[in-house]
Amino acid sequence: MNFTKEKLDAIQVHFILCTERTGSSLLSLMLNLHTKIICPSEEQFALYFSNKYRQKVNWTDNDIEKYVEEFCLLFEKNSDLYFSDKQTFLRNLNQHREILNYSRLIKLSYLHFIEMKDKSEIEVIVDKQIKYFFHLPELIKLFPTAKFIVLTRDVRDNIISKKNRALNWNQHPFFLAYLWSQSYSNIHLLKDKSVLLVKFEDFIAHSETTLTKICHFLNQEFQTSMLQTEGVFNRLIDSKKERLNKQYVEKLKDFHSGLNSVPNTKKIGVYKDMDANELRVIESICGKLLENFDYTLTEEQVNNFSIKKLYYSFLAKCYRAYLLKYYLKIPLSIKVFIKKLRSKKIEV
Repeated sequence: MNFTKEKLDAIQVHFILCTERTGSSLLSLMLNLHTKIICPSEEQFALYFSNKYRQKVNWTDNDIEKYVEEFCLLFEKNSDLYFSDKQTFLRNLNQHREILNYSRLIKLSYLHFIEMKDKSEIEVIVDKQIKYFFHLPELIKLFPTAKFIVLTRDVRDNIISKKNRALNWNQHPFFLAYLWSQSYSNIHLLKDKSVLLVKFEDFIAHSETTLTKICHFLNQEFQTSMLQTEGVFNRLIDSKKERLNKQYVEKLKDFHSGLNSVPNTKKIGVYKDMDANELRVIESICGKLLENFDYTLTEEQVNNFSIKKLYYSFLAKCYRAYLLKYYLKIPLSIKVFIKKLRSKKIEV
């Protein structure tokens, strides 16, 4: 994988903003089936390394070795599945050492995701990360020309899906409603940016039409190969299974089982069997945003104050907005130190 500085500079970096259970894994899979688009797995290295390396233009072999070491330590997901092996990554960065600046370093790092994909024609990188809703000012500063695909889903269905998968630390519907609301309310920070709203319901019911809109938004032509998802995720796992824990493989296949089937519209509108009182409170929490996204409320919106709602609102902010804000501020050296300690505990 060899790139000129002109080729790297021409590659655009854009973002998907979403919460869990919004169809983002399926969208990522489909984008990766486009020959000119790559959608990496969810990692925040572009933000984490910004303070240390953003101004750096002269790189030594030792600098690159240290970056690779820190990069691999901070990996949040299973690097053996989604990323090139460490030595390949190191050799490739050294190969590009003379042209490295921070932008090119980050793009080369992105291009080492999805190892089985041909990267020679890549023109667009689309980074998906649920945490980016809470880092928009930093993200816009780093990528001032970026476009944003906002992928949303009716919060009422979203809550049911999250509970079925036992996602997030707290499963109470009010807590999950506030997570959704606090995430999407940050869209106002994108008022001067290029934004495309994509609804899960449209994506599932009209996949080709939705993908065509997304491709045009990214200045690309829709490719029919993007719809040919059957078996793709399992082939990715099988190509790496010798490097993966067997139990992890089974868990991963189960969690992403929907990637191997045709998009199912039966997952739309399942909230209608939800408890009426819970539904009323959820709509009071998220009603304004639901209306902004053209979702229909079941009844007239009532914003009644309660200690219970205040409690879950605070919990949700602590769990995501505050935690992510302060973790980002932790110096890189401390992040790396914590990861090293955790790695030693796992080895023991």
